[in-house]
Amino acid sequence: MKMYRTTLMTALLLATTSLAFAFNPDGGDPAKGKEAFGTCRKCHDGSKATSMSPSSKTKKQWERYFENDFEKLKKKMPEWDSWGYSNEFLENVYRYSVDHALDSDKPQTCD
Repeated sequence: MKMYRTTLMTALLLATTSLAFAFNPDGGDPAKGKEAFGTCRKCHDGSKATSMSPSSKTKKQWERYFENDFEKLKKKMPEWDSWGYSNEFLENVYRYSVDHALDSDKPQTCD
């Protein structure tokens, strides 16, 4: 039983670690991110979910969101995985969000 528990914990640790490294915050294409952010805005326009645009947060807030809060959000939204968003999609949204955050040179709204 102890061997089973150790094996299970190791597998979970490896899975969590590989997921953490799958998202590359240095990656992403802001032009593709703008298009991808439009997909997010289908719900995040204030009618179904909190209204969100790149200028809704500062660069640091977006970084923290994607590093920490995003995992919490995914847990609250069981349908997330069924939407099939790739890491590339998320990297593009991240890059667009940070590049056009409230404290950036060119803040963007989606209005």
